[in-house]
Amino acid sequence: MAASLSWAPVSAAQEATTAPTPATSSDAAAQADPSASLAQDTPREQPSTESGVAPDVPPQEQNSGSDIVVTALRRNERLQEAPASISVVTGDIARTAGVVSLADVSKIVPSLRFEGGIRPGVPSIALRGISAVQNGEAPVSIIVDGVQIPFLSLARMDLLDISSVEILKGPQGALYGRGAIAGAIIINTRQPDDDVRFSGRVVAQEGDDYQGIATISGPLAGDVLFAKLTGSYQNRKGLLRNVTTGRTDDFIDQGSVDGELLFEPTDGTRVQVTGMYTRGRVGTNNLTRVPLDRLDDFSIELEQNFRNYDQRRLWRAAVKLDQDTPIGTLTVVAQHARARDFVVTDIDYTSAALQYNFNPLLDVATNVDARITSENAGPLNWIFGGFYQYRESEIDINVMPDPAATTPQASRFTDQFQTSKAFGVYGHATLELGGGVTAIGALRYDRDKRFDELRETPGSAISAPFDAWQPSATFRWQAAPDLLLYATYGQGFRSGGFNPANTVIPSIGAARTYEKEISRNYEMGFKSQFADRRVTLNASFYRTDYDNTQFQRTILSPVTARFITSIAKSRVNGVEVDLTVRPTTELTVGASYSLSDTRIEDFDGTSLYVGNPLPNAFHDNEQVNVQYEPRFDDTYRGLFRVDVTRRGRISYDLANSVTFGSAAFLNARVGLQTDRWSLAVFGANLTDRRVPEFVFPYLFGQQQGRLANQPFRAGVELNVNLGG
Repeated sequence: MAASLSWAPVSAAQEATTAPTPATSSDAAAQADPSASLAQDTPREQPSTESGVAPDVPPQEQNSGSDIVVTALRRNERLQEAPASISVVTGDIARTAGVVSLADVSKIVPSLRFEGGIRPGVPSIALRGISAVQNGEAPVSIIVDGVQIPFLSLARMDLLDISSVEILKGPQGALYGRGAIAGAIIINTRQPDDDVRFSGRVVAQEGDDYQGIATISGPLAGDVLFAKLTGSYQNRKGLLRNVTTGRTDDFIDQGSVDGELLFEPTDGTRVQVTGMYTRGRVGTNNLTRVPLDRLDDFSIELEQNFRNYDQRRLWRAAVKLDQDTPIGTLTVVAQHARARDFVVTDIDYTSAALQYNFNPLLDVATNVDARITSENAGPLNWIFGGFYQYRESEIDINVMPDPAATTPQASRFTDQFQTSKAFGVYGHATLELGGGVTAIGALRYDRDKRFDELRETPGSAISAPFDAWQPSATFRWQAAPDLLLYATYGQGFRSGGFNPANTVIPSIGAARTYEKEISRNYEMGFKSQFADRRVTLNASFYRTDYDNTQFQRTILSPVTARFITSIAKSRVNGVEVDLTVRPTTELTVGASYSLSDTRIEDFDGTSLYVGNPLPNAFHDNEQVNVQYEPRFDDTYRGLFRVDVTRRGRISYDLANSVTFGSAAFLNARVGLQTDRWSLAVFGANLTDRRVPEFVFPYLFGQQQGRLANQPFRAGVELNVNLGG
């Protein structure tokens, strides 16, 4: 505790001189990129079996834009033949749409919400109506090059040199374990190969926002050893003005380095070593105090006298081995990750000099996943594996007098320590039944033993295991070469946990333990193409039932308290439809619709909140994009892209009293491109539509804590790709 108290933040006036400084589309829309056949993100050949069941390897785009290959179901298969709702953003789409983060992905992928949250380590994530829980777990598993991200602090990262991002929707516990209660996000980066390659991206936009990304990749030792190094740096002054200090508070000064070594000593052995380090200082907790009836009044600006910031250091290192054996391919993945944040915030969010919160945070995790994948043994193929993870978390809250305070202010300190020891065992089998019919089954068991204590409170230690079986079953019928029908059932599991001992108030439902969450998903869908594959139409229809849906609840009376609680039963009825029309090789029009109709069926055995929607998820999403790439000659092509996105109504509390209506956004890009470079000017949020990115209901008594989105901004972007 003494060490944490030695960090002394300063007032807004002092900070400038003392601050240290350091760094989608749907299935159909994924096929909408007409340049996919011109500039492929094709990785080096990967180990696989003739059956198509393979270790996690980056997908390859084939000779047609409609032949994108995905690996989200732990098989290499065409997107149009994968029996699941999967959205894909390819590397080419990321370039033409200006996608550089998961927040950008969510703007072009229906049913996914990925927004700022109160700080970088707790983004607002929701998929198919189920959201992340502040101080809890995400509703999705996030996988980077086959390695599972252990905590959300690592999710707010730049997408550096990506091959694709796959969003697999619906509970995926049988494939990806606990946490995949609503789906999984699979990020694949380009792999180093025989070709020396240099790529770079420079972006400049309003808010004095400058970002540079550069990658160099190639062989180090013949056909045996390959390497890649990617660096990025962003410096942003920001656009969200603080009326008290006269400065902008959504600043960024952050850099990252990613490295990879790929060692292939023999045809049957592949070793991949990856590492990432990020360091920076980021504006955080940029909340305004807003009365409920003025939630849509964005003339109310930031006013705290502190310049809130999060000083971050993140790193992770992983080793992945793929080894051919007589019975199949053995894959072993090991990772160690660490996130250290020092968060400093004004505790009252007013211009008055009263108190501040110094909040040191630490997450450390080590995980290992080992599995064996069968060779081609006829119609039956299988995977068996196991997973282990150990994680420690420290959450310190130190509320102390503002250095500029003119009246006495109280101090309080808490030091929360948590551990998690989790393991899982799983199996997956695919059986070809003939006649175009395939049966797919999977089963996984996960157990997570958790421990929690407030170190300053004797007798507060508590521990308990949370476990669940997670089965899934899928039937796929390839009714015609361009028509797939599928039906699937799957379960997901999110661990329970513990509220801090000092927040336990049984009379208002603030229990020490909140229960594990279970989801059960029933889904049917089809994938189709016609008119010589110029038209793609995909749709899915689902119902998901949830037991013990987790939510952070705020109580004002008879006492003020915030804690994680469980909604006994809830459900989501949903529809997802994706349409792409490619009348010419130069013109693509895409449209997507996603409905997540959520409802609380039973909160606590009474009629309380029954019929209300689940908080923190949009009721519906719509997206339309038009991309035109006229070819001027053998060298030059144009780029004209327009994206219109509409997000539906959202509620932020159980009572459905803190809500925000639907909103639409317009983005556009115009540019010139060749096979080696592209230059584009863009406008984001062209209509300057202002909405909350996050609302903390009743954070300040009857006032809400609102995080505003970015206003209109224009910019220019240069991409360079030299070599392979």
